Amino acid sequence: MKKLRYIIVALMAMGLASCADWLDVQPSDQVSEETAFGSIAGFKQTLNGVYVELNSDNLYGRALSCGMIEVLAQRYNISEEFTRYYPFTEYDYTGATAQDQISGIWEKSYNLIANLNKILENCEKRRGSVLSDEYYHIIKGEALALRAMLHFDLFRLFGPAYTGNEDQVSIPYYTSFSLNVAPSLQASEFMENVITDLENALVELKDDPVIENGISGKVGDSFLAYRNLRLNYYATTALLARVSMYIGDTTRASKLSQEIIDIHNRKNYFPFVESKQVLSSEPDRIFSTEILFGLQNLNVDLLYSSLFDATRLKSESLLAPDAGIIAELYPTSDRDDYRYRTALNRTAEVGGKDLAVFQKYIGGDSLYSQMIPMLRVSEMYYIKAEIQIGAGQNEDAMQTLTEFLTHRGISSPSSSTPQELLDTEYKKEFFGEGQLFFYYKRLNRTSIENGSGFGTTALGSAQYVLPVPDGETQYN
Repeated sequence: MKKLRYIIVALMAMGLASCADWLDVQPSDQVSEETAFGSIAGFKQTLNGVYVELNSDNLYGRALSCGMIEVLAQRYNISEEFTRYYPFTEYDYTGATAQDQISGIWEKSYNLIANLNKILENCEKRRGSVLSDEYYHIIKGEALALRAMLHFDLFRLFGPAYTGNEDQVSIPYYTSFSLNVAPSLQASEFMENVITDLENALVELKDDPVIENGISGKVGDSFLAYRNLRLNYYATTALLARVSMYIGDTTRASKLSQEIIDIHNRKNYFPFVESKQVLSSEPDRIFSTEILFGLQNLNVDLLYSSLFDATRLKSESLLAPDAGIIAELYPTSDRDDYRYRTALNRTAEVGGKDLAVFQKYIGGDSLYSQMIPMLRVSEMYYIKAEIQIGAGQNEDAMQTLTEFLTHRGISSPSSSTPQELLDTEYKKEFFGEGQLFFYYKRLNRTSIENGSGFGTTALGSAQYVLPVPDGETQYN
């Protein structure tokens, strides 16, 4: 029986009784294609395995959520002794430690893309014989969307800032499983592939149970339940809005973001978090009801204990924002902001520095305490406001943002202009979620506030574009 040179991680389907127990991972270095795709269960386990592996430290379980990517955004006041992350505060990508982390992101992403391409290949081979039409469309749709998402984030890391560099050669895009290295594409062609995958995913997901039933999905089918833990129809729509904004297609970004806002308001899908949820004894620190797509990660508490617990960690292993920067971000008038009260309202002195304690990933027993946010409703409001600003509709933009902020416990924002307020919102809303650096890159910001609290840091292509690893031929 033919063996495949790629890793499939089998994930047992979650049970309806306890969604928090759905991560039961059974890894295998090499699994035969027939075993993996010879049954519906095999398809489910293989696709679930991709979701599990997105939680790896090299991807959204650390590096691309609260780790390296947030260091690049100058989120933390990092000691020079913290050798794993300090080079990234200087955008020094040449050292062995930095190169190892960069290679880990590249290799893990393309490995999962290879797995997704195998899933897609077998969807076509086994439609009807193994997969019913319902499962065929859902599995294919999610696989296409995940393939687009991984490629897009690779581009945002290793590709050029898009605007003005559309003809620049970037990185490969794999639309099928191959042991050969694909050619690197021009930025515009690469992004056309991302968009095509997302458009095709939306076609496949047109009957996603999230549309009729919200995140509860299909009753009686655990694989089609908890749709906010999968890249569902609405999350894919939001991702396409994000992608459209990245390439400057504001017409499409406006239409798609408004589609999510409308469904949010009309059906009360992905509702705004309420104060009682934020201020409870186990607060919902990530505002889970608003998450269009998030990863369930049973090791979230380890993120806090290994990176953010200032009561226990020393400066050589601590990621913590500068207390002065947080005080500026949340002046006295903004101290009722839910994001401050749940994630940044504590301080500590470590190594002679006054630091804020980042608490978003403290963890807990509830599902919302075990989630890594990937796509939020709030981003759709930000896209809407940014497009209004670009069109000179500053009053409308301020109204969009002000109305949104009532759902963060703020009645009157302290920023004087809508652009200042939007910048502030990206800093507040996506703390520890990996979006701020990409916001700066999309807008080609030439300088940002230094994470130490002193001065600014200059940014350009040398800082915004990570070097492709020397071993970039290791696609599989």
